[in-house]
Amino acid sequence: MSTLAVSQAFKFGTKAETLWNLKDLVTEAMVPEIYFFTRDQWVIEKSAILEAIHQRFGNEILAVRSSGLNEDGAYSSMAGAFLSNLNVHAENSDALILAIEEVLQSMTGNARDQVLVQPMISDIEVSGVIMTYDMVNGAPYICIDFDDESGRTDVVTSGNGIHKSLFVYRDADSSLIRSPRIALFLGLAKELEAICKCAALDIEFGMNKAGQLFLFQVRRIALARHWHPVTERRVKRQLAHVEDYVRNCSKRRDGILGERTILAVMPDWNPAEIIGTTPKPLAASLYRELITKSVWREARASMGYRALDSAELMLLINSHPYIDVRNSFNSFLPASVSEAVGEKLVNAWLDRLETFPEFHDKVEFEIVPTCLDFCFVEDFKARYPALLNDDEFEEYRKALTELTHQCLNSHPDNTLDLALRYTAHLEQLEMEQVNDEGYVHLARAEFLLTKCKEFGTSSFAVVARHAFIAEALLRSAVRRGALSDQRLTEFKRSIQTITGSMLDEYAQVCNGQFSRLSFFNKYGHLRPGTYEVTSLRYDERDDLFVDAMAMPVSISRPKFMLSDTEHASIDSLLHEAGFGSLNAEMLLSYAEKAIAAREYVKFVFTRSLSDALSEIVRWGESYGLSRDDISYLEWPQIVRSLTQPVMDDVDRYYLDIAESARGTMSAAHAFRLGHIVFGVQDIYVATLNRSVPNFIGLGAASGRVFQLEANTPTTVNIKNCIICIENADPGFDWIFTKEPMALITRFGGANSHMAVRCAELGLPAAIGCGDQIFQRVLQAESVELNCADKILRPLYVN
Repeated sequence: MSTLAVSQAFKFGTKAETLWNLKDLVTEAMVPEIYFFTRDQWVIEKSAILEAIHQRFGNEILAVRSSGLNEDGAYSSMAGAFLSNLNVHAENSDALILAIEEVLQSMTGNARDQVLVQPMISDIEVSGVIMTYDMVNGAPYICIDFDDESGRTDVVTSGNGIHKSLFVYRDADSSLIRSPRIALFLGLAKELEAICKCAALDIEFGMNKAGQLFLFQVRRIALARHWHPVTERRVKRQLAHVEDYVRNCSKRRDGILGERTILAVMPDWNPAEIIGTTPKPLAASLYRELITKSVWREARASMGYRALDSAELMLLINSHPYIDVRNSFNSFLPASVSEAVGEKLVNAWLDRLETFPEFHDKVEFEIVPTCLDFCFVEDFKARYPALLNDDEFEEYRKALTELTHQCLNSHPDNTLDLALRYTAHLEQLEMEQVNDEGYVHLARAEFLLTKCKEFGTSSFAVVARHAFIAEALLRSAVRRGALSDQRLTEFKRSIQTITGSMLDEYAQVCNGQFSRLSFFNKYGHLRPGTYEVTSLRYDERDDLFVDAMAMPVSISRPKFMLSDTEHASIDSLLHEAGFGSLNAEMLLSYAEKAIAAREYVKFVFTRSLSDALSEIVRWGESYGLSRDDISYLEWPQIVRSLTQPVMDDVDRYYLDIAESARGTMSAAHAFRLGHIVFGVQDIYVATLNRSVPNFIGLGAASGRVFQLEANTPTTVNIKNCIICIENADPGFDWIFTKEPMALITRFGGANSHMAVRCAELGLPAAIGCGDQIFQRVLQAESVELNCADKILRPLYVN
């Protein structure tokens, strides 16, 4: 067997040799006992090696791991390329021989490749991996992925389990580390950097229930040679500015209740789902113009919520969009609630979100009561005991009751019907396409976006709020036993939305009963990435009907009728809540109208938006700007040229802006921010919160996963696949024509576009899984999704 002399002058070698060199130097962790040998030695000395293993490890359970010559080099790690066999019983010679030979067979065949044998650590509580720099771009973050649930040592490295992730700025003050366990992990990383005289390390570790750390592997990060040297200095400068900005965001603001704010990517209009976590400038600026600047709050004020004078909903930190949660929560207060009560409520809602960050994509259902549903009293008392005195609680309950009743009542100036009438104006807007100079195309784009905001997104903000109210009432009816989950699913499937119509007409095209031209005239504006100019529209793609096969047409939806018992139960709930003038049929009629209206209004306003993007493309083409160039321009920079002429060659002027923005975006990708920022600490210690998936319906599916992106050809065969999409918007509706088995998304809420689509179609779905679960699903060959039991887990296929 090979042995190495211990030396204070550290030297990297194979996996086994590096651990051997470290075992007497590292103090922050223990290196489990080591035995290793080469392929040649195994061939010549098999019996002696087996005897040595038996003598050294007795009846212990072993880990038999690869330690190849090309596995942990400075320029190539070959991480995960070779086999490890865990839980091998040392006294079982046959099993041990098989494990060793399988590991040897998995490597390159080099005579000097090694097998590393160590005892398994039996009482593992935490296992994980530490990268002492961001592996991809060399940003100065210590990246820690760890599993503290499974008790296995290979969850993070195999990608097969749930794990937690955080990014700690390398120079973060130690006082910002609140977890003693994380402090231990960081202490190990710092010690290894000092011993190895190398700051770019990949460390695999475990910790037992007694708090003892074990070191399983250390290697250099092979990608380090590709890192740009300026990245670390740039991040340090940017962090100082972001710290000041976050601190200022939480200061008191005139007209806004609440002692502080929270910044998050998912609550309220969910930018992570709609435009992504690092959107390009045009997409982000259009989203701001059409929704988050003023439309969101004006729509709510029209419905009886608190009016806010100038607050914006979304802010951008180094190209990362965040929702100002304090502003959002203010907009959910009924207008008649006093400031004193509103202050208490907003602060309590913020505190609950900090306590339960997994609810950041479910704030309307788990944090903030935005209407008076049938569980309001019970939920409020459980979530916020002793927050309000009796008079204050009655004030709040009465205000919510009046607001909800106003939304449910059908009358001429009902905001739901008014919004639908406004949308009809936009739907009837017809504009003849013309080929003209760039100025004309840009003026047309401005006109379309103005009308989109006036009649489209403003209406959508209203109907979307009505749909949330309907959803809250129906869910609470289920919780109170007036309906079952199954019956609620059946009701949602009975609702005819624009998606159902599109699928029927797609099938008619495939069957030769409807022309492609007619289909594109109606649905051609849809594009994956609604705000993204580089994403092609349906009518710009040549693959939507390629290889299309005949499909069954389903024109009618299943009828839904309440039973007498259900009717009486819901009537009783309505009377109890103070809505005695309404009955069960009226509630379901309202819910059906609101849910269908949300999809209809979204469909209409996205047509104007999509047409505007096409006009912007034509404007750019007239000056030699590509779609990609345009995507790096902000809308105000573009539209300003209508009233303020560019005093240079137009292409040169805008290409300079685009090139500068590309550099900014590239730097932004190296800047790590968590999904929720509670305060300054979260700038330096960024946690990627695990989301709880929104399970849609009660169906189940298991099978192969298939990842789709915005420009995935529609010819791809996804029939009977479980589809994975980061953030699915209406432009992905084509997938439903391809008979997928189920849908999983990284971002999205219980009432998001895709949640509604899947509920309508009866398609099992897990919406808004978050980073860790989504990545785990992608790495699995197949998964099991059971919505009724709320299960989403990989199926391990050998």
